[in-house]
Amino acid sequence: MQNYKLSTSLLFKRSVALGLAAVLCLAAITAHAQLAQNLTIGSPKAMALANAVTADFVGMDNVHYNPAALTKLKGRQIETKLFGGYMDIRAKFDAPPDYGFFGYDADDDPVVGKTSRANTPVMFIPGFGMIDVPVLFAPLNGISFSPPGSKFTFANNLYAPMALGFKRSGDDPGRFQGEELALQRITYLSPSIAYQVNDKLSVGLSIGFSHQAMGIQQDMRTPNDLVALTGNDAIQELACGIPGVDIFVGIFLYICSGEIGPFQSIGEMTIEMEERLSPTYNIGFQWEPYDWLRVGAVYQSGAEMSLSGNYAMKYDKGFYDFIQGFTGQRGLPSVFGQALVGTTSGKIEETGKAYLDMEYPAHFAIGASIDLTPKLTVNLDAKWTDWDVWDEFKIEFDRELAAMQFARILAPGQVSAAPTYLSMPRGYKSVWSWAVGMEYDYTSRLSLRAGYENRPSAIPEDRADVMAPLGDAHLIGLGFGYQWDKESVVDVGFQYMWSDQKIPAGTSCNANCDGLTDVIYNPYAGLDIETSVRAYIFSLTYRTRF
Repeated sequence: MQNYKLSTSLLFKRSVALGLAAVLCLAAITAHAQLAQNLTIGSPKAMALANAVTADFVGMDNVHYNPAALTKLKGRQIETKLFGGYMDIRAKFDAPPDYGFFGYDADDDPVVGKTSRANTPVMFIPGFGMIDVPVLFAPLNGISFSPPGSKFTFANNLYAPMALGFKRSGDDPGRFQGEELALQRITYLSPSIAYQVNDKLSVGLSIGFSHQAMGIQQDMRTPNDLVALTGNDAIQELACGIPGVDIFVGIFLYICSGEIGPFQSIGEMTIEMEERLSPTYNIGFQWEPYDWLRVGAVYQSGAEMSLSGNYAMKYDKGFYDFIQGFTGQRGLPSVFGQALVGTTSGKIEETGKAYLDMEYPAHFAIGASIDLTPKLTVNLDAKWTDWDVWDEFKIEFDRELAAMQFARILAPGQVSAAPTYLSMPRGYKSVWSWAVGMEYDYTSRLSLRAGYENRPSAIPEDRADVMAPLGDAHLIGLGFGYQWDKESVVDVGFQYMWSDQKIPAGTSCNANCDGLTDVIYNPYAGLDIETSVRAYIFSLTYRTRF
């Protein structure tokens, strides 16, 4: 006997399917932006010192960390960087003893007891979209010029404030929150100026022109008591199996076409969005009151972004057949379904454009660099990021989606009166973090470095998910600097970051809430989830005068 989902739940899922595409991309942006903060800049010295460099000099990457320190770049200099990374993202799904939805239990859910793993890198290539790559690797460059005798230094640097992407296999249990994802912010132009006010004080300003892009592809499902209710044999037999009754019921609300169970995919969604010009600025100072003490601070501005792109929602055949029957486009007229929804597009794949306006959060850091001995220096940093600006997002569509009229009945606070946008609460919180780094001058040419950074999560426990499974994180850095010759320096840095979290069943309405109306978006409703992230980043730079 066929399994039929309850009509109200199915229509709701269709109506928000397109909206969920943009919503999930927002979730990716917010959480991955935090995950990537200062992680993919690729400065070997900053990496080795665990990003505790606000009061230190790190070469061309001071354009980002603190442009005031660019005054230490004398003459004409060029820097070439080789940057690579590897990320291992995992999630495990377990069912508590009482897991189930109206006759469906843990044995029916193919996700239960399985582990998800994503470690294939993905990049967003303008003009091509998401592309799998063998390894996350990129060459980057910077250049600076300080006229002889001048107090000014001018610089430009190419760097990646964020560059994260992964792919899961087509049968991976984590694919319902991202089978393929890419999130990038590439600063392709960063004109910078630094001025040495006197022997103790320098100030600097950089303007960053960046390309912001993100893409996601994923399957979608919605386990729910309302969905599972129609899997009951008695209800199916009454509504669809008795001759005459099925016709009578179908005249008002036809729910007898299609074949989908509550744990199956309803379709595959893909969305790719970008903004080609997103400007920001960094302003900072460095003060050296004593030979053994340096103090620095930097403010990195936020940015108002308007992303746009294309979406596609390809429905599963069983789900598509149900929608066609529900809206009276196949078989009986389904008067009630037509009154609620109207006539659908009749297409098994829907495409269009989506838009979202959002704010890239501002960041502030203050730090000190202290020479404890002639050979040993300790850096201390405190940092704050304004994640509070991500309280809510609204995704706008290029057309009025008739099916979202029905979604508005179940979620009036999240779907607009005119069904052209969807609201998604985030509720993120601004956080402080801290870092410490140490540098030891082993010889006059070789410096050894190490550091630790504490990175508390800005994501509330009730918003944790599998797409960006980032709890409180920890980072360790190692590296060295070597004075190759009088004009040239080689720096090498390595970072290892780890994060683990538990999401007990029913605690996060971005993943596993299991209430009757928790349809946006809980593909693991009622399951216990454990996640882990491991990131390995390597960078090498060569800087020389020319």
